[in-house]
Amino acid sequence: MVEMHEMVPGKRFDRYHELGQHAFGEKLGLYIVVPQQLIVEVGVCIVYMVTGGKSLKKFHELVCENCKSIKLTYFIMIFASVHFVLFHLPNFISISGVSLAAAVMSLR
Repeated sequence: MVEMHEMVPGKRFDRYHELGQHAFGEKLGLYIVVPQQLIVEVGVCIVYMVTGGKSLKKFHELVCENCKSIKLTYFIMIFASVHFVLFHLPNFISISGVSLAAAVMSLR
């Protein structure tokens, strides 16, 4: 992709669908590239939510050893709800406290 970034003089390929359109044509390029991108994005979102839910569950088990066990599904929904709230913040400055908390928690 780096070598193809400016393969055609005066034309920059900043997105994969632009490169697909150049390689396969205006319509066919979109039909080839966009479904593949969609599959990858959905797969990454699913893995991200499940990993976040598992991390929350593991944290709950470490903090509260004698508590009742909660299903992984609930932790995934909690993780998704937190991200839904963070998604609606207007800019990155609003989540600087969240970034600081994440940096502190990543230290072991």
